Amino acid sequence: MCGRGVRPDGAELAAAIEAEQVDDDLLALPVRYNLAPTDPLGVLWCHSERNRLSVARWGVPRRGGGVAINARDNHLRGGTWARLLRACRAVVPLRGFYEWERTSRQPWYLRRRDGALLLLAGLLLDEPAGRHAAIVTTDPSKDVEGIHDRMPAILEPSMVAPWLQGGDTAMLLGLLRPAVEGTLLRHPVSRAVGNVRNDRPDLVRAVTLEQAELF
Repeated sequence: MCGRGVRPDGAELAAAIEAEQVDDDLLALPVRYNLAPTDPLGVLWCHSERNRLSVARWGVPRRGGGVAINARDNHLRGGTWARLLRACRAVVPLRGFYEWERTSRQPWYLRRRDGALLLLAGLLLDEPAGRHAAIVTTDPSKDVEGIHDRMPAILEPSMVAPWLQGGDTAMLLGLLRPAVEGTLLRHPVSRAVGNVRNDRPDLVRAVTLEQAELF
């Protein structure tokens, strides 16, 4: 998954995601049409045995500097990712995400066919200095093939509780798989999404490949 998405505002998140606690700063989040690494994310996580909607920064700090925004599912058995998998998992709700073709660098927008929010599997680092989240990626589904060789691990609603409440590593890893074919719709969008300073609703508008070159 490339590092861009569409973040719902706090009111939409609170209405769509069932949680026993909703933080005030979550409710204050505006829509972000060009979400980028280090931006705030809304996250659903289990805190003191209660599901809680909170804000976290997108990207887990690396020891050598920078942040890791994605965690590959085949890298979760060791190191920092294994520790986070055991300690604190999260769900990252987004309206959709952008992906760039590796060869042409044409951006595409992908969202759920049924119009619901995407519920992405995430790992949360909860520290006194702040929360940080990474999105777990897996192999591409048929809906993503031809654009990219990875995709975010999408949880169906029935998978949210098992993911948050935990269990053995094998059970958790079993939830991380390519989405069923037909789950996602995709269309090409303007190359304007490549500039993080652009943040407007028309970024998700479908364009022809010829039009994409003009924006």
